[in-house]
Amino acid sequence: MANLRIVFPKPGFYIIDVRLQVLLDGFVVYDGSFKSGADVTVPVAAGLHRIESWIHLSAIVRRRHWEVSVGDTPVTVGLAYSRFWGNFKKQLSGA
Repeated sequence: MANLRIVFPKPGFYIIDVRLQVLLDGFVVYDGSFKSGADVTVPVAAGLHRIESWIHLSAIVRRRHWEVSVGDTPVTVGLAYSRFWGNFKKQLSGA
């Protein structure tokens, strides 16, 4: 087992806040404020894992997913938000 840390730093100034969910292998590991950012650490088995983000904008949900390989050592990945696209970037940092 190793730890997988998923980090989304506070994104800066936004007038409104929306709900952000981060899922790991289909299970919610963060459900809260987009403006607050997220920092969660989850123990995982070695292997390939799926991270998903869901940004709830009223009736619209912006989704993105990534695959992360974890070995025997801790792994930290970062989510980066694109204001232009209104969604997280396609690449994780640190992955």
